[in-house]
Amino acid sequence: MGKIIVTTIIGLFTGMAYLSDPFGWLFGGLIGLSLGQVWQLSDRVKGLEREVSRLQTSAQIKRPEVGASRETQTAPVAKAPLSDLPNAQQTTPRTEAAQEADRWRDKRFAKDRQVDKEANSLQFFNKLTEQVRRFFTQGNPVVRVGMLVLFFGLSFLAKYASSAGLFPIEMRLTVIALIATALLVIGWFTRDRHHGYGLILQGGGIAALYLTIFAAGKFYDLMSTTMTFGLMTVIVVFGVALAVLQNAQGLATMATIGGFLAPILTSDGSGNHVALFSFYLLLNLGILAIAWFKAWRLLNWIGFLFTFVITSLWSVQSYQPQFYSSTQPFLVAFFLLYLTVSVLFSTKQPPKLTGLVDGSLVFGLPMVAFGLQTLLLNDSEYGLPISAVILAALYLALAALLMKKYQQSHRLLSECFIALGIIFLTLAVPLALDASWTSATWCIEAAGLVWIGARQQRWLARAAGYVLYMAGAVALHANGHFYLSGLQIIADQVLSLVILALAAFCIGLILQRHRAVLTHYEMPLESLSILIGLAWWYVAGSIKIVNEVSHEYLFSGIILFISLSSAACLLLSRRLHWPNVLNAAYSLLPLVVLWSTVSFVVSMFDGGSLHPFQNLGGLAFALFAGVQYYFLWLKGKQHAESPASKSTEILVKGWHALTVWGLWLALIWEVSWYQNRQHWSDITSILVWFAVFAGPLLLLMKLLKRNMWPMVQHRSVYKDWVPVPLVLMLLLWFFGASVNSGATQWFHLPILNPVDLAQLALVILMAYAVQQNIMVTKAVRQALIMSVPLVLGFVWLNLVLLRGLHHFIEVPYNAQALWQSDTVQMSLSILWSLCALVIMNVSRRQQSRNIWLLGVSVLGVVLLKLFTIDLQDSGNLTRIVSFMVVGGLMLLIGYLSPIPSRAPTEPESDNREQFS
Repeated sequence: MGKIIVTTIIGLFTGMAYLSDPFGWLFGGLIGLSLGQVWQLSDRVKGLEREVSRLQTSAQIKRPEVGASRETQTAPVAKAPLSDLPNAQQTTPRTEAAQEADRWRDKRFAKDRQVDKEANSLQFFNKLTEQVRRFFTQGNPVVRVGMLVLFFGLSFLAKYASSAGLFPIEMRLTVIALIATALLVIGWFTRDRHHGYGLILQGGGIAALYLTIFAAGKFYDLMSTTMTFGLMTVIVVFGVALAVLQNAQGLATMATIGGFLAPILTSDGSGNHVALFSFYLLLNLGILAIAWFKAWRLLNWIGFLFTFVITSLWSVQSYQPQFYSSTQPFLVAFFLLYLTVSVLFSTKQPPKLTGLVDGSLVFGLPMVAFGLQTLLLNDSEYGLPISAVILAALYLALAALLMKKYQQSHRLLSECFIALGIIFLTLAVPLALDASWTSATWCIEAAGLVWIGARQQRWLARAAGYVLYMAGAVALHANGHFYLSGLQIIADQVLSLVILALAAFCIGLILQRHRAVLTHYEMPLESLSILIGLAWWYVAGSIKIVNEVSHEYLFSGIILFISLSSAACLLLSRRLHWPNVLNAAYSLLPLVVLWSTVSFVVSMFDGGSLHPFQNLGGLAFALFAGVQYYFLWLKGKQHAESPASKSTEILVKGWHALTVWGLWLALIWEVSWYQNRQHWSDITSILVWFAVFAGPLLLLMKLLKRNMWPMVQHRSVYKDWVPVPLVLMLLLWFFGASVNSGATQWFHLPILNPVDLAQLALVILMAYAVQQNIMVTKAVRQALIMSVPLVLGFVWLNLVLLRGLHHFIEVPYNAQALWQSDTVQMSLSILWSLCALVIMNVSRRQQSRNIWLLGVSVLGVVLLKLFTIDLQDSGNLTRIVSFMVVGGLMLLIGYLSPIPSRAPTEPESDNREQFS
């Protein structure tokens, strides 16, 4: 069933897409149906061949075993033990037989394959030859040939008598009719003879009577057309009755063919289609009556072909719209009649063949009948979709009835009817609705097919569902209305997109529930279905928001929609116990970041009018943060229950860090908007940005002290990676604030001014971060981290000095002026020497040679400065003071802090441990 559904649906779509004819879908469907039947029959034949080969192999294996057992019974038993025969082959007769059977089977398979190739190339010729051979070799060929010769003899006799004028035409036809009647009588009395002797005579008599009455009425005008038609009808009924009484399918076939040809042969050209179809209806009722008792497939097919071929020819050549009321009832009657015949053929089979299906009649009937219905309803707007729905309902009802009554015995016929019902439901949608509704309906139907295929463990039905879903998506795209304006939720694409999304989610849920029956290639389809459903959902929601929400609330509206959608995925995951749908919330962070980035760039070209927390933006970001962290908490819980892969762990850790950074960037965006709008002063900007950069870092260090999620579970992320951009921005802020002179409207006090205090706070914060082991990883040693607050503190002292000199001696606060100032150079030399004094005094108290060496390094820099810069103008008083003060401080350092002695028990590594 699955093969036929797949090929038929593909044929329908291909016909609609590539055939310009209005009935291209019908031709494509018929071709797809034929290919499906050939595919299915080919699989059955291959299965039967494998079964036959298996049985033959089993038989060949058993034969050598029997012979071997007999030889074993008659042969003397050897007395020597097995150890005395080290070189003998210890092969049992069964092993030899199995090997021989394998060799025979390989040869047999090779021969069968060769025969199959030759048979495929000469299939038609072989069938024709076989039919001729059977005619002359089976049954009673002598009687058959004799009847054929006698038939020609009667024809020649009639022709000779006519040309010689020996007898009048009435006598000649009467003689032939009498001879035909005699053949019928003799055939009836000899009906019990072997090889169908009597049936052959009866068939010849009926054929002779047909021709005699036809000649009398058509060529010689010896009787009226009505009388000729009546007599031929009587002969048809008589022949069918004889066939049923004698169980003779051939006789019934001959009589039926004569009956279908009778109205054509006796036609007077009046074109009375009602009389023609009425007579055919009577003939088909006779076929139905025979089908009630006999499962004669050839007779059913002859009636079907004659009925619908002749009806189709008349419909193409002579049908007019005014004939609809007199034509539609006959088409319905013919369809119902042969539908009943197809069911009877399956139910009237012998016990061993119960449930056999005439696939050609079962699938050919609806295609031909619906094609004729298309001709009849070509001018009707909704006639064809209504017809398709009625056919679908009829087939599905029949399938339900058969499954309820016969259960397993007629399962194949029930599945065929289910397939036809699905096909006509699929076909009804594009016939009645536009592309939007067609797409939505097909996708819903696709989910149903996947569900049926999963329940019945049929992968082809599931494949049909996948193909139908893709066709639904293509149908929506083909409509060409993917615009972001003028869409209405009820009438246009938004509702269709929502249905596509829900159908994809349903398919994913079905695959998750029936994962055990899926093939290897279907395993990724669950995640793919969730991804596709999520994409359709976001597209639909975005289109709706863009068209319905005002521009002011567009930014926050999109973020609220994405956050609520992710929250719905989390809820579905918990309620439905669907783990994979939880991964859909991975899309929350990148989508919000992408939307924020696009909005920010657009806002920059629009004058920077947008800021993230305006018009419910704060609520949107709060909801985003709550949903995001709830998702990360669920992922952590999921990983605790079942350990995840290394890549998944890295992904979750990355999402933790990116979430914090994203929220922090939103805060930066908001503060920058306020700065541009409110025109803050330099001091205010420095202080606000310090709070923006330092506040999150301080809060993070406070949270790291608490035993709470996610600081405990992901401590390395929040301790080592999250602070990285915060620290980098603080360092950039520190050096950015260094170029500010700290001038305010009040009197300048060194250290006790806003800029100096803010930078001092940063130095203290960095020292506190070092104490908390922030950002200490294998790649970054603690010694390097510890040097950051020391360097910052040293730089801060220099900045305090430079700002004080700028305000008190009015040295311009720029690099060139400060560098050229003698007072500044003297002050720096003294300050650096004092720093060296403090450092070396600390080294004395801690008895640390490393710290003492650091102080010496500072002194070395001071000496280098003195002899390279200060010495250039030694006559200047400030230069003299520099040398004298630095020299005095060095003497004091040498007195207070000599080089510490190395303790004999203190290894060199212990000194390094102070920094590691």
